[in-house]
Amino acid sequence: MSFKEEMEFFENIESDEIYISKIGNIPILFTAPHTMPQFINGNFKNAEPYTKAICIYLNKYCDTSYLIKIKDTGVDSNRDNHDDFKKELIKIVKENNIKLVIDLHGSKKEREFDVEFGTLNNLSADFSIIKELEEAFLENNVLNIEHNNPFKGGAITQYLYNLKDVDVIQLEINENYRDLSKEENLENICKSLIKFINQYIDYNNR
Repeated sequence: MSFKEEMEFFENIESDEIYISKIGNIPILFTAPHTMPQFINGNFKNAEPYTKAICIYLNKYCDTSYLIKIKDTGVDSNRDNHDDFKKELIKIVKENNIKLVIDLHGSKKEREFDVEFGTLNNLSADFSIIKELEEAFLENNVLNIEHNNPFKGGAITQYLYNLKDVDVIQLEINENYRDLSKEENLENICKSLIKFINQYIDYNNR
């Protein structure tokens, strides 16, 4: 399949379960809690397209892990601090020796960034990891990068922050880079993340 066909296929994966997960051999976990339309306290919240597909794509090509929420529970897992999604998340992290969690989110196209890193003002992830991720994006023509502006990291980042030896980054991806009609942009996001993952593995295997 072509990249476009794969992403369409992964994006349309369904399940009777509320969450889907897969554990890889690389100690990096990608999460996607906003893949479906939600009604939170009577308010409608749009889905964040292709965050699910990116998680599954990276598992296929890099053997990373993922935890994806695909059913609306009436709870925003990146706002409520005590929902079942984060209980499952912490279980996966602890049982599989996960060292890095990248929490994928989608921003509106009106935002003035291509991607944005939320790290609780650089507290939730080591500087070297942040720098490597930024450089991977720059090398793949994802150039407009913000840090902690405006999203500093939501409940998922905060929930994992105090875990020893676990780094966490909330990664906001602009809608312009999550649109198959702009296939090159979406592919550049995936290429960037693959490059970062490979560099992360190389560094940790030294």
